[in-house]
Amino acid sequence: MDNYNKILETSLQNLRMSLTSWSMDEFIVSTIESLMSIERQEYLEKLTSADKGNGHYTRAFKSFSKNCLTINIPRTRTGEFTPNTIELIKTGQEQINELCLALYKKGMTSRDISDLIGNMFGDNVSASKVTSLSKTFNDFRISWQNSKLEKSYKVIFCDCLFITVRREDSYSREAVYLAIGVRNDNKREVVALSINPTESASEWGEIFKDLKNKRGVEKVDLFAADGIVGLENQIHSIYPEANFQKCCVHKIREILKKARPKDKYELAQDLKKVFDNFDKNDTVENALKKVDDLILKWKKKYPNMANFFKKETTEYYFTYIKYHTNVRRMIYTTNCVENVNRIIRKGTKNKLSFENPENLLNYIFVILKEFEEKNFMKYSVHNYKYFKRILEQTHFS
Repeated sequence: MDNYNKILETSLQNLRMSLTSWSMDEFIVSTIESLMSIERQEYLEKLTSADKGNGHYTRAFKSFSKNCLTINIPRTRTGEFTPNTIELIKTGQEQINELCLALYKKGMTSRDISDLIGNMFGDNVSASKVTSLSKTFNDFRISWQNSKLEKSYKVIFCDCLFITVRREDSYSREAVYLAIGVRNDNKREVVALSINPTESASEWGEIFKDLKNKRGVEKVDLFAADGIVGLENQIHSIYPEANFQKCCVHKIREILKKARPKDKYELAQDLKKVFDNFDKNDTVENALKKVDDLILKWKKKYPNMANFFKKETTEYYFTYIKYHTNVRRMIYTTNCVENVNRIIRKGTKNKLSFENPENLLNYIFVILKEFEEKNFMKYSVHNYKYFKRILEQTHFS
C-alpha cells in the first residue's frame, strides 16, 4: 500500500506543480492514468499466477470541454487485467445517452438535442444517434401492447387527436387513437394507443376487439366518447352489456360553431341547462323534454337545430343520468382524455412531423407512461367509489 500511496502522491504533486500550465483536460487524463497504474500494481500484487505489466494501449474519448483526449490504458501480458477506472468513461457516456432520451421525452427535437449536447459535452452525439436511441422505446411499447390488462373497467374514455406524420413519401395529419380506463381501484391507466390515417367507428371496433380478445378485458360498464357516427354499434357488438355516453361538451361545441356571434351566449346558456342533469331527481325523460324545448325555441333562427339531436342517438348524451350523482360530471364528457391530449400536444409541438407512425407512437407512449406513473397510478379518483348504475340499463335504438 505504501508503494501505491507513493505513486499517487508523486502524480498529484506533479499535477499541482504544473496545473497552472496544464489544461483541465490534461489534469483529468493524468489523474485517470495514475489511478489505472495503481490498479494494475494492486492487481499484480494479489495475483498468484505469473503475469507482468506490458506497457499500455491508447483509447480516445471526448471530454466535457469538447476536446478529443487520448488515454494510455495499462495492460498485462495475459491481457486479463481491465482497470475499473475505465468504467467511469463508459458511465459518463451512458449518462449522456440517458440525458438525450430525457430531453427527447420533454419535446426537444433530435437536432436540438445534438446541438445542446455538443455545446455542453462535445460533438459526440449526432441527431441520427438520438433518433436511434429513441427507438429503444419501441421495445417497451410493443411489450405493453402484448401485455394483459385488468379484466374489468368501470369506464373507458376514448378520443382521437391529429398529428402530422410521414407515411411513405407524404406527410399528413393522422388520427392517434387513445383510450383511458378507470380500474376497480379507481386509478386510471392507458389501455389503448394506435394510429390510423382517419378516425372511424370501424377502427375503434378493431381496438375494442383487441382489448377483449387479446388483452383480456372481459367487462366494461361504460364507454365515453365523442359523437362519431356508428360507434355505439361497434361497442355493443363487442361488449353487449356496456353503456355508452356521448360527450356532451363535444355536442355543445359542435352546435355553437354554427351559431351567429350575437346568439352564442344565449344559446350556450340554453345548452348548459339541457345538459345540467346532476341532481338526484333528474331523469332521462326530463332531459329529452329540455332538448325538445331548445329545438322549439331556436328553430326559427336555426331550422336545422333538430339535426343536431337525431332521435336514434340523442339519448346516448344522457346515459350519465343512469349513474350516481357524484360521478355524473366525470362521465358526461371525455375531458379526462382531452387533458392528456394537451400533454401530448405540448410534447409534440416542437416536432413539426415524425418520420413514420412507429416513431410517433413510441414518443407518445413514453409521454403517456411517464404521466401515468406520476399521476394516474399515483392517485385514485375518490368519487369513482360511487360509480354504480342507479337505473337499469337500456339500449337505445
